[in-house]
Parts: sequence; C-alpha cells; structure tokens
Amino acid sequence: MNFLKVAVRKYWLGALIGLYLLSGFYIVGSDEVGVVRLFGKVWQPRVQPGLHYRPPFPFSRLDKVKVRQVRRVAIGMETADVVLQRQPQPFRMQLLTGDQNIVNLQAVVQFTVRDPVRFLFTASEPERIIQCVAEAAVAKEVAQMSVDDILTVGKIGVQNRVRGQVQRLLDEVYDLGVTVVAVTIQKVSPPDQVKDAFDAVTKARQSRHQRILEAQSYANTVIPQARGEAQKLLNEAIAYRDRVVAEAKGNADKFLALLSEYRKAKDVTKARLYIEAMEELLPKIKKVIVDPHGGKLDIGMIRREPTGSTPQPSPSQ
Repeated sequence: MNFLKVAVRKYWLGALIGLYLLSGFYIVGSDEVGVVRLFGKVWQPRVQPGLHYRPPFPFSRLDKVKVRQVRRVAIGMETADVVLQRQPQPFRMQLLTGDQNIVNLQAVVQFTVRDPVRFLFTASEPERIIQCVAEAAVAKEVAQMSVDDILTVGKIGVQNRVRGQVQRLLDEVYDLGVTVVAVTIQKVSPPDQVKDAFDAVTKARQSRHQRILEAQSYANTVIPQARGEAQKLLNEAIAYRDRVVAEAKGNADKFLALLSEYRKAKDVTKARLYIEAMEELLPKIKKVIVDPHGGKLDIGMIRREPTGSTPQPSPSQ
C-alpha cells in the first residue's frame, strides 16, 4: 500500500515537472520579436517569429514587441482607447507664435520599434518621452513662425522639421530604439476667446487673395492687348518712316537728274519744267480770260485734252 502511494506521488511529481518544463515553449507572432531575459539579463535580444524554447519561469522571462506595428502618440489631445472605451478628448496645447499670437495645436506622432531591447529597458515610459520631445520640438518651431504661416501653408514644413528633430533627440539623447514614421498636425486653431476675430481676418485674407487673382487675370488680359497695340503702332510708324524716306530719296534722285539735264540744256529744261508745272496747275484753278479789245468774256476751265484729240474752240473765238 505504501509502495502504491509512493508510485502515485512520483507519477504526479513527474507530471508536474513535465508540465513545468513544457511551459518553457513559446510562440512568437509574425509581426513580433521576442526578447528573452535569463536571470534578469538579456539572453536572446531578437527572437524571430516561430516556436521556441526558454528556461521556464522564474529563471527566464519573455517579452514580445510588435516591431511592425505603427504606434501613435498624441500631442495636444487624448486619443481614443478601445480597451478602456475612452473617447478622444482634446485638452488643448496652447503655443506662442513668433508674432506673439496664441494658437491651439493638435498633432500625432507615429513611430515603430527598431530595437526592442532599447525600447523595453532604456526607459520605463518611452511613449511619454516621445510625447514630451515632440511637444518641445513643435513649440520651438511654432515660436519661430507667424500665425498666418502656421494656420495656412506652413504646416507641412513644421511637420518635416519636427520629425527630424524628434528622431535626432530620440537617437542621440534618449536612445529609445524607435523610428519616427511621421508627425502629422491635425488641427491648428486660435483660442475660443479670439476665434471670431481670427475668422474675420481669415475672410479678409481670402478676399484679398481673390482680389489679387482678379487683378492678375485682368493684367494678363490687358497687358498683351496693350503690347499688341503698341507693336502695331510701332510697325505703322516704321512703315511710314520707310515710305517717307523712300519718297524723299526718290525726289532727291529726281531733282539730281533734272539738275544734270538742266546743266546740259538750261533753256530747254527750263521751258519743259515750266510747261509741266502749268499742265499740272492750270486744270485745278478757275480762270478768267479778258479780251483786250473789249470782246466778250470767256469764263471756264481749261481742261487737259487727251492725247491726239483736237481742241474745241470756245464760244468767244
């Protein structure tokens, strides 16, 4: 009877020992990395996904870190928590801009774990450190900008600069073993006390921008037309200049040719010029011819007769 009791005790003892040893098996998920500590010191820093074995508790301890998970740290608000059934609650982080204005800012820092050992054992609250570093970096950047820039086109530049500063501080100062994926400014707004005034300024700025666009559109329409008219007038002036110069040169050449002929035969040339001048002038003026012997007056126009035609006698002849 005693032998049976001893056998049963040994059986249960062996079963317990076997279960204890089997408790050392563990599985690392596909998106995880395991960190095994033996007697309090890191024994296996990066255990890859799969089935593995470690000395059972209390000789070793296993920590699993999701290295592919993108974690979020909120700045200026509390994010929603599904486990605690907590809704997002903004608690407003107020910052002072470079032109002495106050704005409320909400942002989110996204990061992944690059080194599980450093993330687990460098600091007890790494998310809190990341949050504080990001808040300081954002406050520094906003303090160097005007309120107009931070409310409009300056957010992208702030996000990129804050991301670089946070990554540098987390690596060089805190050595947390994380990689900052992005810093996203979700909302920038003025305080509630001056929100109406900011809205009025924003509307005025938008109206000013619209007027500038309208003026630029009008200028883009009118200036080409004015340039076209100016070019047209310039071309007409150039054409008139060329025509006048050409006529002047022609008249000068004609005069020089007449001068040459005049020098050769002065009397003949003088008579020809006089006759040509009379032929050109007399048909254009009204003439009165008086008979010196007291005859009838003949008032009329002297017309240039066609070549080869016989002149008709006037009634007084």
